[in-house]
Amino acid sequence: MFFLKLHPLLVHFPIGLLITGVLLHLYAYFQKEDSVRIAAQFNIQFGFYFSLFVSIVGLAGYFFLEIQPNFESFLNLHFGFAMSSIVIFSLALLVKRFWSGKGGSFAHTLFLIIGLAGILATGYFGGELVHRFGVSTLHPVAVE
Repeated sequence: MFFLKLHPLLVHFPIGLLITGVLLHLYAYFQKEDSVRIAAQFNIQFGFYFSLFVSIVGLAGYFFLEIQPNFESFLNLHFGFAMSSIVIFSLALLVKRFWSGKGGSFAHTLFLIIGLAGILATGYFGGELVHRFGVSTLHPVAVE
């Protein structure tokens, strides 16, 4: 039960880092600002590694969750988008490290944009789980 309540508290930090990292990266990509590019890369890497930790906490909480039919589809979408986002950001970091040049820079940026969409979708479904269905709160919504 502890992990189930801890996950929503921790998850906002990597979300903020990843969103700001991608937005800073896009700014640096189009404006050719090296200092902003460095800040963007730091946010993306730190947000990615912290999101791995938060995902493990969320997975640990999943085992204590009584899954109800009214939110099961939202839970599956939340989990699917979260795992997809981790894979996409992994690919973005691998491309950044091992593929230099214009093609690598474009691929890295493309993966970051796709990853941003995945993070936003993950957050949407996670927010619905907490606010609509009361998952991991003191007042869960009764099954209809």
